[in-house]
Amino acid sequence: MKPSRHIGLMMIISGATFWGLSGPMIQWLFNRTDLSSGDYLVVRLLFAGITILGFLLFTKHNIFEIWKHPKDWIQLCIFAVIGMLAGQYTFIETLDKSNAVTATLFQFLGPIIITIYVAARKKKLPAPMQLLAVVAAVLGTFYLITNGSIENVILSKRAILYGILTAVTFAFYTLHPKSLIKQWGTLQIVGWGMLLGGVILWSLKRQFSFHHVAQTLTISTFSMLIIILLSGTISFLLYIGSLKYLTAIETGLLSSIEPLVTAILSIAWLKESFGAYQLLGGVFIIVAVILLTIPEKEFKPNVARERVF
Repeated sequence: MKPSRHIGLMMIISGATFWGLSGPMIQWLFNRTDLSSGDYLVVRLLFAGITILGFLLFTKHNIFEIWKHPKDWIQLCIFAVIGMLAGQYTFIETLDKSNAVTATLFQFLGPIIITIYVAARKKKLPAPMQLLAVVAAVLGTFYLITNGSIENVILSKRAILYGILTAVTFAFYTLHPKSLIKQWGTLQIVGWGMLLGGVILWSLKRQFSFHHVAQTLTISTFSMLIIILLSGTISFLLYIGSLKYLTAIETGLLSSIEPLVTAILSIAWLKESFGAYQLLGGVFIIVAVILLTIPEKEFKPNVARERVF
């Protein structure tokens, strides 16, 4: 194995593991504080946005050039609201209304939506492997929501709604900024998207104050918040960095360990319990994403997973 490939493998596995750990940690934080989803997201988006843009400034990148191009900054603002802010909010609400594993699995449905969207635009059925992935994802979602019994839906209506929106906004997050990323780079677009999303949410959430957040936290919960913020940022940087050494297919495949890590930690640490059919549903969804990483000659949608954090 080439040294560079070894580095890439270590980066993507570490990044996926960090992100898989963050879901249960967020759930733990919500269980032990009065923080609302909005409070948490304001802090998270501002922290991550400032950190990434600060890193770019430190490395001598001109992060303000994009604001001289109206067409690009308008698209950036759309991405910040619908892709970044809405994607983050729906994910956190799904987690809050269900659990970390369920939220992560709903997020994993994003590539399936992208596959269906690309097929609709091309007015062409997906290749057999992609069709199999769609069927596996639908079946997995059914088991996840119902635990095998349509008369006994496990998740609340709000959890299901936010979960579906998580998948949809994830797909938008992946597809919309392609031209922006090509022009300005991933870090700059995501950094600005997070900062703008945090500022917009802060302006809408008038009752938010850093003083209230500080009063809500204890030493242990504050420490956990810092760990979550750092792990999310590190996870993203490792994921992006791995693309220098691995193909998008390889990173998409290896990042599928994320829900596995989330499930193991949720069961072992948070004592979450899942029905047998729910676990089977999770397996189906992961398999569906893996199937999408297998190249097909007839149909090649770009569904490599981008990190939402």
